[in-house]
Amino acid sequence: MEKKTLLLVDGHGLAYRGHYALPELTAPDGRPTSAIVGFFNMFFKIVEQRRPDDVVVIFDAPSPTFRHDAYEDYKGTRKPTPEALKVQIPLIRELLDLAGFCVHEEAGLEADDILAATAREAARSGMEVLVLTADKDLLQILAPSISIFRPHKGVSSFTLYDADLFRLEYGFEPPLMADYLALVGDSADNIPGVAGIGDKSARQLLTRYGGVEEILAHLDELPSGQAKKLREGSEAARASLALTRLRFEGALSPERLCRNRGDGAKLALRCGELGLQKLLDRFGLPPENPLPTPSSPQEGKRREVAEEELFGEASLILLRGKETLLLGDGRGRYCRFVRPSRALLDWLEGGEILTWDYKELCRLLPEELRPRKVWDLRIVDYLLHPDGGGRSLASVLGGEIDDEISLPSALRERREVLDPLLDGGLRTLMEGIDLPLSPVLARMEERGIGLDRSGLVELSRQLEERIALIEEEIAAKTGRKVNINSPKQVGELLFDVLGLPPLKKTKTGYSTDVSVLEELASLPDGRGEIPALIVEHREGAKMLSAFVTPLLSIGEGPRAVVHSTFEQTTTATGRLSSRDPNLQNLPVFGHWAAKLRRCLVPGEEGHLFVAADYSQIELRVLAHYCGDRRLREAFAEGRDIHGETARSLFSFSSSGEISAEDRRRAKVINFGLLYGMSAFGLGRRLAIGRAEAQEIVDRYFAAFPLVADYLRSSVEEARKRGYTETLFGRRRPLDEVSTVEGRGGGALQRVAVNTPIQGTAADIAKVAMIRFSEAVAEKGREWPLVLQVHDSLVCQCPRSEADEAERTLVQVMERAFPLSVPLVATPKRGCSLAEI
Repeated sequence: MEKKTLLLVDGHGLAYRGHYALPELTAPDGRPTSAIVGFFNMFFKIVEQRRPDDVVVIFDAPSPTFRHDAYEDYKGTRKPTPEALKVQIPLIRELLDLAGFCVHEEAGLEADDILAATAREAARSGMEVLVLTADKDLLQILAPSISIFRPHKGVSSFTLYDADLFRLEYGFEPPLMADYLALVGDSADNIPGVAGIGDKSARQLLTRYGGVEEILAHLDELPSGQAKKLREGSEAARASLALTRLRFEGALSPERLCRNRGDGAKLALRCGELGLQKLLDRFGLPPENPLPTPSSPQEGKRREVAEEELFGEASLILLRGKETLLLGDGRGRYCRFVRPSRALLDWLEGGEILTWDYKELCRLLPEELRPRKVWDLRIVDYLLHPDGGGRSLASVLGGEIDDEISLPSALRERREVLDPLLDGGLRTLMEGIDLPLSPVLARMEERGIGLDRSGLVELSRQLEERIALIEEEIAAKTGRKVNINSPKQVGELLFDVLGLPPLKKTKTGYSTDVSVLEELASLPDGRGEIPALIVEHREGAKMLSAFVTPLLSIGEGPRAVVHSTFEQTTTATGRLSSRDPNLQNLPVFGHWAAKLRRCLVPGEEGHLFVAADYSQIELRVLAHYCGDRRLREAFAEGRDIHGETARSLFSFSSSGEISAEDRRRAKVINFGLLYGMSAFGLGRRLAIGRAEAQEIVDRYFAAFPLVADYLRSSVEEARKRGYTETLFGRRRPLDEVSTVEGRGGGALQRVAVNTPIQGTAADIAKVAMIRFSEAVAEKGREWPLVLQVHDSLVCQCPRSEADEAERTLVQVMERAFPLSVPLVATPKRGCSLAEI
């Protein structure tokens, strides 16, 4: 007999996450709805995916619990619940109750304790239990029949934890999560933990000894400094454990787990009042429940019409549906068609189109008949929230849109809300760069880059042969046959069998990442031979799996065409990105990289690639921003800026030769300090001591004093305004910044310095792309851009027109924007990407 499934939902936790994850959304009467929409997006994503037999949503009661009695400052650092969120929680509860779901709270108990107790009792009774929560405390209840969904990105992505995944991630058993939080503390609940004990130390201690009491019983076995911290913090650890350990109280009886009857008519009415008609299908209302009367007389009176009936409007919504194009006025009238009609194309000459993803629309409409006036929600959302990572239409609209004909109305509503937020700079950026760039990118995607399949097949054969030979050579030299793709087996071979020094440790053992292997490969007396072979094996295997094999799957025949997708709304700095495949990430250096790039060729016979790279564009932007005289003079006179830096830092005479190594070191310094590298980081990059690195930093800022002033003032100004800004007006709000380093002060400082420079360079490249495409059209030539790699543009042209194409490309790039120092573009040409 198949187990019944119970879904337990942390009501307050999901409401909080929904409120903060989505932009401000409101009902027709102005009431906030972000938390409601976010909550039900997460709720139904799991309900629809897992189809549980029973669902219970548990909320915190407003009264204090034993934790508040035990620790006066429990949750004391939390800001008061925003009023906009506070008013939505009763509405979430009401909607759940009207839909027939079990909703529960109990005075004196936290929802986590009730949820934990109910989960354990249900699992003991033979049920499969799923928990939906954003709270890491609940990970301590993981067990063979209990799993936990935790949202990790907005309201649409989840990680499903079971006990095995928890052990893999944390290194200890799930019940010890309470002890872990007692040691490291939990800022969300103002739980102090033990001062000086961080994540790494806590994991090691728990893995070795078990729990807080066991650790405190073995202080004599610990290093003196760590033992002292734990001894002094023992009272805090025990007090914290009393707060973090769940009580397993208030378990709901089986009869409380069943759905009630609900009230479909009231539910439909309430959804209508809140502007949430899209939720009705997800609530599973029967067909006889009518839609409520909408607050707007047009809303809900949807009518399919002949397209000509729409053309009296000044603006229309044009979207790509699942199988057809959808044209609507956003007020209930719409029509569908497979391809643009003549009447629509005529209307486009004077009308305005509202859309989502203008680039995609450009691929559907004839080039000469694309709309002159466009408002693209995807671009607008990106300009306002650049750290959003290219959000989906559903997330921007606040939920999945299952009914396509609702899209025009939803899009018009978002425009009314968002368009006033585009101040002069952002609107100019949208109309002057981002929208004109969309058709350029659409043409790049359509044109593509040719593939020499026979060359790729041969490269694949050579890589497979070399990988196999390396494996045989390692086995012959060590007497052990190992799986080179297994870090565990490689670690055993290097450190246990060969006795090489372990350099770095991870949660699961000694590290064998590339930095470790490269350092081991430099060991003398032949000891680095095996690590060097493993490095070569990994490089070859990655080349084969990440590039060669995927490219071979594209098309057929001796010369196929790669059609990458170029995204303009996914990077926080404004750079373009490429995917499926990522042509911006092709390897550049090494034997195999050259062979791979030789297989990427112009898509037509008799054509060449013509390319141009901006020379040191980010340092030129820096010179423009900071106004440093020496930097400006060096660029104005065409001197090598890295050589200039080397001469300033390493005491060369005016006629002295600068070695390649000194120039390399100067390049590391120029770019490292530009992007916030500390003396410690610089020392590691240059393999010198921290004191020597600090001397270099001091000499650099003495030689280029206005650079130091710029770095300092850019951070201060960004903090004062709350955002960074490029020369073109592209902004990055600091309160939305997300980096791999988190949002600490150092990370935000780097963003404040990096984004204006990298973003300005990216915008200059975009302007050059637009103007080159315009120049080519004016000349009546066929020199399409086929690739952009940040500061490099690549077009293809007939061999006989390469000189003219090159002159045009260089001229456009160097005149793209009037910096106070010259922009310089260096041209190249060739029959494959390897030659440019």
